[in-house]
Amino acid sequence: MRDILYFILGMGCIFLIGALISLIEYLYKMKYIKQNINNKYGKKLDIDDAIYKMASVSSYFENKKITKSIDNITWNDLNMDDVYNTINNTQSTAGRDVLYSILREPLFNEDILTKRDNLIEFFRNNEQIRKDVQYILAKLGYSKELYTTNCLFNSIDNSKSKLLKYNLLSMIPFISLLLIFINFNFLFLCIASMAVNVWISYTEKKHNYNVDGFTYIISMVNTAKKLKNLNISKINQNLHDINLHLDNVKKIRMKSIDGSSVLINADMNVFGEYFNMITLKELRNYEKVKNTVIKNSKDFKALYDYVGSIDALIAVASFRDSLNYYTKPSLIKSSSKNDNILEFDEIYHLLINNPVSNSGSFNNSILLTGSNASGKSTFIKTIAINAILAQTIYTVCAKNYKSSYFNIYTSMALKDDIFSNESYYIVEIKSLKRILDNSNEDIPCLCFVDEILRGTNTVERIASSCEVLSHLEKSNTICFAATHDIELTHLLEDSFGNYHFEETITNRDIEFDYKLHRGRALTRNAIKLLDFIGYDKEIVDNANNRASQFLETGKWKYKI
Repeated sequence: MRDILYFILGMGCIFLIGALISLIEYLYKMKYIKQNINNKYGKKLDIDDAIYKMASVSSYFENKKITKSIDNITWNDLNMDDVYNTINNTQSTAGRDVLYSILREPLFNEDILTKRDNLIEFFRNNEQIRKDVQYILAKLGYSKELYTTNCLFNSIDNSKSKLLKYNLLSMIPFISLLLIFINFNFLFLCIASMAVNVWISYTEKKHNYNVDGFTYIISMVNTAKKLKNLNISKINQNLHDINLHLDNVKKIRMKSIDGSSVLINADMNVFGEYFNMITLKELRNYEKVKNTVIKNSKDFKALYDYVGSIDALIAVASFRDSLNYYTKPSLIKSSSKNDNILEFDEIYHLLINNPVSNSGSFNNSILLTGSNASGKSTFIKTIAINAILAQTIYTVCAKNYKSSYFNIYTSMALKDDIFSNESYYIVEIKSLKRILDNSNEDIPCLCFVDEILRGTNTVERIASSCEVLSHLEKSNTICFAATHDIELTHLLEDSFGNYHFEETITNRDIEFDYKLHRGRALTRNAIKLLDFIGYDKEIVDNANNRASQFLETGKWKYKI
């Protein structure tokens, strides 16, 4: 009796120690969450700290298959992954995914943008409520599964037949155990069936099992319920009502796929790993949850968007507070090409430290000329990025901003496609073609082209560029085109405005002011840069002589 008592006391002590360790770990985690919320809000984020894979982040957007969005060429041209990482102060996978989706889907509806802004400003101005909401979102946290949102987009499969099979197999060991009293040989069937179930559980979980994704969805539903129970009027007024969606999926809220609770501090598996494998419990629960998610996919998507939107808009609030200055855009719907407008004061590039700002007012297309490194590409990226931010998060890095609603396209940082065996020129003309194909829609196009048709010879480049740009100007488009071809500024001067960036050249250095100036560029620095870098004097002098001779006669001198 004494030995039994000692055993019970020993087991009790082990249990209490384990519970105490779990409690300490939980309290430490909660403390870290609160410190992280306080330390990161309103601070400029370091994009190098992003440890997630963008392929995972983009899966929610990709699965939605939106027809009108910022396409991949434009997104990559503008380094929008870095822009996203600068804004992404979210607390959950749902927030991370939805923020990315928001930035990929420009809006043309003032009402939705205004509702987003209402929530952003509410969280900026109500610190304690914002922290309470962030705390709930941070406890939801991030899923281990890289593609959690794929679970929301599962197509109907043979899950029902799998569930029936698992149910039958799970009963065989127990039925065989009962039949042993009739015939002892059923013991072998019992042992064999248990071994088969363990093998099935192991192989299925290894190859066809997304437990982290579906477990996260269950946690997400519980988080949506918690946020709804806060009964924050601003959220209720500016986001869609989720009560019906919660009712439709209420049976899943307390389910657990892996036999353990979905709470953040739960680490115990009550029935044991092997018992679950013998009874196929985890696989059966997995199929039940999967069937429920597939059957009620619209409800789960709505709840995911609800939770993610709240998290994403708090991140935008943090982003606004991290900026030196910003403005809310004034956006208008253009009824004709003549109504198209783009105006801004002291606009700047949010990824550049100590950026130089610029101002401008445009209602037609412009050509940008200037020397190498003078700021042409940075300027057009600045305008393009802020145009996207205006129509997504209602935030512009400028002091004033007025614009038409635009479809936004770029053709800039292109490369040869070695996988499809396409040259740079083929890639470029395909990129320009997609802009031309979308330039005559009711919604005007705002496009940005850097060094148009640089992949071909001078004569054909200038001839083709002139016609492409002329076509864009005649369509429902405002085009910003950067070029080194001064000839284009003369050929298109009746339809394109001319602007340039310039530099000051001394004997020792080249200095740029990165400011936009009216008119075409009149200076060159490519050969001067060869001199500064340390090229042989003969190379530099001969290059200067060739260039000067061509400018005087219009012909190249083949011998010097």
